[in-house]
Amino acid sequence: MDTMTGPKSKFQASVIIPTLNRAHSLSQTLQSLSRQALPPEAFEILVIDNGSLDSTASVVQNAVEKFAPHIIRYIYEPVPGSLSGRHRGALEAKSDILVFIDDDIAADSGWLDAIIGSFADSTLQIVGGKNLPYYEVIPPEWLEWFWYKFGEGRACSELSLLDFGEETREIDPIWVWSLNLAIRKQALFALGGFHPDIFPKHLQHFQGDGEVGLTMKAKERGFKALYQPKALIYHRVPGERMTFEYFDNRYFFEGVCHSFTDIRRLYKKYKAMTFLDKVKSYLRPMKLAAKSILDLPGSPHVANIFRKLKLRHRFQQSFLAGYNFHQLAVQNNPPLLEWVLRENYWDYRLPEFDKENSL
Repeated sequence: MDTMTGPKSKFQASVIIPTLNRAHSLSQTLQSLSRQALPPEAFEILVIDNGSLDSTASVVQNAVEKFAPHIIRYIYEPVPGSLSGRHRGALEAKSDILVFIDDDIAADSGWLDAIIGSFADSTLQIVGGKNLPYYEVIPPEWLEWFWYKFGEGRACSELSLLDFGEETREIDPIWVWSLNLAIRKQALFALGGFHPDIFPKHLQHFQGDGEVGLTMKAKERGFKALYQPKALIYHRVPGERMTFEYFDNRYFFEGVCHSFTDIRRLYKKYKAMTFLDKVKSYLRPMKLAAKSILDLPGSPHVANIFRKLKLRHRFQQSFLAGYNFHQLAVQNNPPLLEWVLRENYWDYRLPEFDKENSL
């Protein structure tokens, strides 16, 4: 049966949750979904287990029993990464509205109703919401430096937090992030789906630009996206995510993502050239800065400014390290370049090559 032309589903939305070894937070996520201000039969919940070794399966089974008559489906997907979880969920979903969330969020009781209501506008393709933090410990002072203000709203992309205020408004699709992303199924397939995302560290070379790749394509196609403040979720932020080490890893990850985006952009620009040799010739690792920013004497205010600059410099180095890691990996591996340049990733099986001798 064609995924987009089959019989109309009884469900108004399909909530898709890729998960890996987060049984405790997943349990809280499922509990929040059971409290939605909608009849249980109005939506289905698909938990896509990407190879968990903890109690994820039993957590889902407990939720099936505890939260009946909600429709909760457990689907095991052995291919690692959020890409396989998202695409397997999209292929399994029975609704025309797909709602992707992370396994460490808690949804407000009016969250899903607000999303479904927004799609009453037939010209709308994508809906995002307000992503607020649930800090498990008191945040360090320096974290405030990574909140960016946008008019009446603000965002901290390092922790996937976003608050554009209380007004519903049309927004650039790139501001809709995968922890709280709703899209019409037809639009998802028309755009070619998600790009590779969130792989285990030993598979980091397969990383792509995830939902950003999807939303950039949506922007290019002129798809309409909406910020719906009532589509409110709370994102768990444990203490280990508010450390310099976590931010180092996050910026390395972002560097890999940007390298993936740049390679695809170059190929699109120079696609008339020889597939491997010419595209590879345009790949250039970025240069790491040679010097650190020095501590300078001065007032407490000046000292604080330089603390901020030093920290940003540190994370910039992590970003560049990730960018260079990916650029060099692609240069040395034709199968990896082919992976990066795929038209779409509905076949999300990972290519094989001799990693030990080629990365």
